[in-house]
Amino acid sequence: MKEFEKYFLIDEFEEGWGMEDVVCEEQLFDYCSEALFIPDEKIEDLNMRDAELEIILKDLEFEDIKEDWYVNLLKCSKEN
Repeated sequence: MKEFEKYFLIDEFEEGWGMEDVVCEEQLFDYCSEALFIPDEKIEDLNMRDAELEIILKDLEFEDIKEDWYVNLLKCSKEN
């Protein structure tokens, strides 16, 4: 089975989320689930590195890559 992209870097954020001053991992998780609509069960790890949000996904299936949240994540992420 084909391996799907699981690693993403985001450096442009929705306004009003305060992502320039992240204080806890819960804030990262909330942003990913509420602003990017990533299902909670697909998130493996989240980190802020400088001004970039590093997102690592898990348990991706073929159906996931057709979902709006995944397509939008591909579009807004930086080229790795």
